[in-house]
Amino acid sequence: MTALPAHSRVCGSKRPGRGHARRALCSFGTYLVAALTLSAALSLPPLARSQERMQIDPNADFIRRFTTVRWSMIVPDKDYEGGCVVGFLAFAFSPTGYFTYNNRIRGSWRVDELGNLKLRTRDGLQFTMLVDGQTMRPSRTIEFLTRAMIFERCPE
Repeated sequence: MTALPAHSRVCGSKRPGRGHARRALCSFGTYLVAALTLSAALSLPPLARSQERMQIDPNADFIRRFTTVRWSMIVPDKDYEGGCVVGFLAFAFSPTGYFTYNNRIRGSWRVDELGNLKLRTRDGLQFTMLVDGQTMRPSRTIEFLTRAMIFERCPE
């Protein structure tokens, strides 16, 4: 004996001439449940509208801390002042959520719940910069950064 599909076991026999009314009622019930589920899902507000986007003031202190000046590399010592002036081996963060590193690597950034920076390059590489007072360092070694590098906030 072959096993019947799940729909057949629930809604009746698949043998011809038997249970036509039962199968029709079962099919109607299946479509009714699907239609009610779909209408309920469509009547809910979309997630983007139901959760209002948090509006962050670009002049807020925690944003200005990163965006007013560059963050230049101090360890290893490779021309800290040059990084502050022209961006050599330095991060520059914009209030609109974008960053530039070494004047060539670009991507987006945000502040996480711990005050560290979450960065993502245009190539999709994601990494975290751990912020400690006036310095920050990468949490792991990646293509263009090592964990030993430390960046300091340039003077205003």
